[in-house]
Amino acid sequence: MHDEYGRLDRRKIKIAARGAQERRRHARVPLQLHGRLWSEAGGEHACRLIDISPGGARIVSRMRMVDGTRVVLMVTSIGRIEGQIVRQAGDEISIRFNAPLRKRDKLADAITWRFNKDRLGLDEDRTAPRKPGRGRAKILLSDGVVIQANVVDVSVTGAAFECLERPRVGEALRVGEMSGRVARILDNGFAVVFDPPEADASGHEAA
Repeated sequence: MHDEYGRLDRRKIKIAARGAQERRRHARVPLQLHGRLWSEAGGEHACRLIDISPGGARIVSRMRMVDGTRVVLMVTSIGRIEGQIVRQAGDEISIRFNAPLRKRDKLADAITWRFNKDRLGLDEDRTAPRKPGRGRAKILLSDGVVIQANVVDVSVTGAAFECLERPRVGEALRVGEMSGRVARILDNGFAVVFDPPEADASGHEAA
């Protein structure tokens, strides 16, 4: 019976991991990063990201191209991505990426890591540069204790940390600029779910 429960637990974990991977693969996140946009006809021009997902991006650029133009977008810490122009409105350009599934998965990890790196105050693990999501974080617990933890995985809504300390489930904490609570205890650490952004008086999310 234990073996059966073990198989079921492992199956649930795999299903949950696939679901998280799918959400990450399609998540669009705001990233204000500078980059370069290249096309065969127009050459190379400076640009700035507005938001990005593994399927495409919105950028600001003075480059003028017709819809359907094949381009290459290059952004530091994200990488080089090929795509095509699908829409333009003034200086705002929408690009759809042309990338196989494996490339999109890697792109999703890179985007998620870059989105979280600054707001969570993460120190990148220089020994594992090809594994976005790895790094070190300082976590402030509700009693004022600060712990150091390895980042196991990170997403837009939460993160998993590896450390010896085991805070209580539901305990409030802070990681960088983000507040959250302990969602569950793991074999090697714990998982955190971040609080949603505060809304202003008009009901919009605070920037």
